[in-house]
Amino acid sequence: MATNVLEGVKILDLSQFLSGPRCSQLLAMKGADVVKIEPPQGETMRLLAGFMRSERMLSVLHQNKRGAAIDMKKPLGLETVRRLADKADVLVENFAPGLMKKIGLDYDTLKASNPRLVYVSISGFGATGPHADRLAFDIVSQATAGIMSAYKMEDRTPKVYFGDLVSGAYAALGAVEALFCRERTGEGMFVDISMQDVMYFQNFSALSENALSPVLGDIEKLIGRSMSNLLTDDDNPLPFWYSYKAKDGHVVIVALTERQWADFMRAIGRPDALTDSRFNNFVARIRNAAEGIAMIAPWVAERGVSEVVSILEKSGIPCAPVLNFHQVNTDPQLAARAMHAVATDPVLGDIAVPGDPVKLSGCPPDIRSACPRLGEHTDEILRDWLGLGDDEIAGLRKARAII
Repeated sequence: MATNVLEGVKILDLSQFLSGPRCSQLLAMKGADVVKIEPPQGETMRLLAGFMRSERMLSVLHQNKRGAAIDMKKPLGLETVRRLADKADVLVENFAPGLMKKIGLDYDTLKASNPRLVYVSISGFGATGPHADRLAFDIVSQATAGIMSAYKMEDRTPKVYFGDLVSGAYAALGAVEALFCRERTGEGMFVDISMQDVMYFQNFSALSENALSPVLGDIEKLIGRSMSNLLTDDDNPLPFWYSYKAKDGHVVIVALTERQWADFMRAIGRPDALTDSRFNNFVARIRNAAEGIAMIAPWVAERGVSEVVSILEKSGIPCAPVLNFHQVNTDPQLAARAMHAVATDPVLGDIAVPGDPVKLSGCPPDIRSACPRLGEHTDEILRDWLGLGDDEIAGLRKARAII
């Protein structure tokens, strides 16, 4: 079995910021030849990182890629990118709506000369619909998909860039699906990823409320509270799905099923709760949530995190410490899963980067390189993909179409 399942697949990455690079990152981790195209000054993320002297951060998204610096504002530069697109299996872009068509790099134009091209476009609202022309960043997608509302963060910025990063992952999935389809049909296709679509798809609370709408009133009358934020209501948390404060941190504890609740009560020395009418069934525990937490919280508070986890794990109760950034970056489970990886940059040295979260048998983790330097592989790529000779490359450089 091949160790790099996408070996030989050519990815032309024209994207910037987070969503597109996350898409091509996942493909590069599986062996695809990802060529990242940047303008001569570098893409926006590289510029921002340079201002803050945080270039090492770029390798968190750009392992295993090759980089070329091509000025698409120059006719020769734009033509060179078009020629690269003719050789690509997949093109990834996340520019403002309409820009790719304006410069002649849209799907309809490129597929005329490369009908096998899989064209992955990531935008805030997709290629269709009344908001297709609107600009968006991560925070816009989370706002318009109800995610900020679900987290009760209407007045605060999201703490994790799910809009960008999850959309990038779905874009990678779409690319692989389209490549699989191409094996059957011989033709490429347009992969249209809307960040709002993706975030809405993750908003399980909103989706559930919509599905339950005909019977929602009856359910809420039964449980005595709203279904839309049953497990996520900060003002009315549940005793069987909660983060409890211990002596030296917090522990999340889950006891959803009847068996888990019974084992939980025995583990904390409260078998009496099993016959207590306030807690002896799921609905009762919802209706008497505050009293349930008041019963459990003191037991956790007088113990350290490790002791709580040890006791509960022995009873088969799902639980875990709440890890901070340092702890998660040194977590032994993640280390054992090869999620703490290292990429080596010739100037910056070793850089901590994430490993590949998609584990395939026969395809071991493979971090071959850090983020490419600006224009590091321009000549190499033009030789490999287009077969250009030294004189032709020199001519492009003289015309300042490449650096």
